[in-house]
Amino acid sequence: MISNVLTTGVLSIPAMRRIGMGRSFSGGVEACASTGGVLMPPVMGATAFVMAMFLDVPYSAVALAAVIPSILYFLGLFIQIDAYAARHDIKGLPAAELPSLWQTLKEGWYFIFVFALLVWMLLVMQREAVAPFYATALLLVLNQFSRHNRWGFKDIGEALSSAAKLFAELIAILAGVGMLVGALSMTGLSGTIANDFIHIAGGSVPLLLLMGALTSFVLGIGMTVTAAYIFLAVALAPALIQGGGLDPMAVHMFILYWGMLSFITPPVALGAFAAATVAGARPMATGLQAMRLGSVIYFIPFLFVLNPALIMQGEPLQIGLVFVQALVGIVLFASAMQGYLMGVGRLGVGAIHETVVRGLVLAAGLLFALPGGGMVPLSQLELFVFALAALVPAVLLARWSQHQARPRAASMSPPIDS
Repeated sequence: MISNVLTTGVLSIPAMRRIGMGRSFSGGVEACASTGGVLMPPVMGATAFVMAMFLDVPYSAVALAAVIPSILYFLGLFIQIDAYAARHDIKGLPAAELPSLWQTLKEGWYFIFVFALLVWMLLVMQREAVAPFYATALLLVLNQFSRHNRWGFKDIGEALSSAAKLFAELIAILAGVGMLVGALSMTGLSGTIANDFIHIAGGSVPLLLLMGALTSFVLGIGMTVTAAYIFLAVALAPALIQGGGLDPMAVHMFILYWGMLSFITPPVALGAFAAATVAGARPMATGLQAMRLGSVIYFIPFLFVLNPALIMQGEPLQIGLVFVQALVGIVLFASAMQGYLMGVGRLGVGAIHETVVRGLVLAAGLLFALPGGGMVPLSQLELFVFALAALVPAVLLARWSQHQARPRAASMSPPIDS
């Protein structure tokens, strides 16, 4: 994810800065987008392939389960960016400065065939282990036909050198994790840890989930996502599945999501700190912006654990209803985080009004997104009623505060010379 930030950030962050976005905000956007790229099908991060092996399912099943959560995450990020731009009256780049679609395709047409081959081998042929190698080989061959990106001997040497360093780091990390996991399995401690979690939680599934989220987050700080996931899949996943009676796919996705959060959450926030370097911003301010922009990812895992329909487990009608319900909730939640709602405008004028209105919209978003029944003591209808009870007064209060602010703004504006 850090490599994603450093490679795409040099293009996206200067573009965001040019249109008037702040340094820390631009860095936060890039950190969140690069983190979400690992979660977005059809080509996810390496951890997704490891997950498929643990669950003994094809990679396509993992990719399908990740579709709705990744859409919700990027929707929340997009809504916050849009709300920030609307609130600060930021316009996009002029049409004349936008890159030409034809020129872009002309210079990088071969990427389409490489991507198509990779997706075909992953989803159709189900050759997850060799698909990246074939796609890379095709990319290297096609790249030599491009006048703009053709490699010379120096480029090949640098690529082999960087690949060797990366493999050396991965081998060292995975060897250590392998010995740790092997020791836990051979001594029987993996089952003991799972039982200890269940005992400490006292049979409470929500408490067990919170403990699992905290454990995943802490381990994600000191380890790579893949290494943390492997350890938690052995030690923690059985506790959540057996003790909570939860869906295995949902549990493993839950661990993956929470293991990644350290990349955008201070005080570590490695992804945000890398983006801050590119943006020339303060690292901690960028980390806080990334945490705010990616805030929906903190509760999305709880949503699909409580209702596996969000990971495509269930009837099509149920999946569609839950998806629409979550969409509304995410839009409201993300709008409240930036203080601007589409169709309504600024959520309150003045500190007191804004705090109250944003709090009500935030609560309405969570209530809309939360699946009713099961571990949630309220039914879906009751959650819907409570959400409307919070949203309607918030919208009315926002409109009223905007109306009250107009005369003051008009009286403070300078006179126009005739």
